[in-house]
Amino acid sequence: MLRIVTTVACCFAALPAAAQTPPPPAFLGQIVVPSGLSIDGVTFGGISDLAFDSETGRYLAISDDRVEKGPARYYELELAVTEGAATLNIAATRELKDETGAAFAPKGIDAEGIALDRKGGKLYWSSERDLKNQPALYVSDLDGSNVKRLELPNAYLVDDAKTRGVQNNLAFEGLTLMPGRLIAATENALTQDGPKATPQAGSPARILVIDTATLKPVAEHVYVTEPISKTPTAAEPKYNDNGLSAIAALPDGRFVAVERNFASGVGNHIRFFIADMSRADNILGKDKIDPASVAAVSKSAWFEINEGDFGLDIDNIESFAFGPVVDGKQLFVIAADDNFNTGKQFTQFAAFAIPANLGQ
Repeated sequence: MLRIVTTVACCFAALPAAAQTPPPPAFLGQIVVPSGLSIDGVTFGGISDLAFDSETGRYLAISDDRVEKGPARYYELELAVTEGAATLNIAATRELKDETGAAFAPKGIDAEGIALDRKGGKLYWSSERDLKNQPALYVSDLDGSNVKRLELPNAYLVDDAKTRGVQNNLAFEGLTLMPGRLIAATENALTQDGPKATPQAGSPARILVIDTATLKPVAEHVYVTEPISKTPTAAEPKYNDNGLSAIAALPDGRFVAVERNFASGVGNHIRFFIADMSRADNILGKDKIDPASVAAVSKSAWFEINEGDFGLDIDNIESFAFGPVVDGKQLFVIAADDNFNTGKQFTQFAAFAIPANLGQ
């Protein structure tokens, strides 16, 4: 176990009642985990999604280590923010196994999303790519046994000519649960649907809806990301991007969508939206779409974090999870993936609060 304690500024604000778009959240504090931290010889990092377990009070944090620094895994974290201090206890490390019960081979998984159904006794996780750059969705019992790999529509599978399927490293990033449904989101468009996000236009990502009883897809929608918001200022490498990096269900059937933008020399720009699938076209079964002719998921801007906002040196945010209700406020946590980039990036957990009756 590892316990980290840090002093933070705590600022629960008096927030108004829930509205169609939530009010800006109150920032509570953050914890930054030392770069290159090792636990029992395995590097801690690559945090790519969070899920909250209300029974244990722990957050499940999945790592996107491609079995290069340790086994495919997720962590159980005890994260608490109180007035004046925040604590993080890395309570346990759990290995993820494949559908045969074997350990994943090196580069055999790129775990990105995690979702917990405590009542149904199921754990879901996603992989962005394997050795053949194919995406995957998995479900298991809570103890990690009885693993099943879900069957995906052909549209997501990369063909030999690479003219169909997910784009490399832009597949299933977001994962969340709604009653009876698993929601999985790609980071950017499938190859046949359109290009990656650019400064001029967003990218038509896909949202796949799966029935948790049958484990079969029942709907599919288009979610159009925002254009890239920042221009690189660094001479080399000159790089920028934007993608849908995390989703989290709301009680009323909407979901929070997190879009992560990065530009070299500038840093990160994280945008949060409230997304609604209720009026979006169902494109299930379509191998290819014309995004211009499809009614996409609607979304409204919630809040954003530029470098320095909330006093944060914001990093590569790939995680969002609602936590407990404290003093009438609903807590949520975002987390940054350090890409195992020791000395240059860091693992970051930042906590916020909103009204507890959001979406009800």
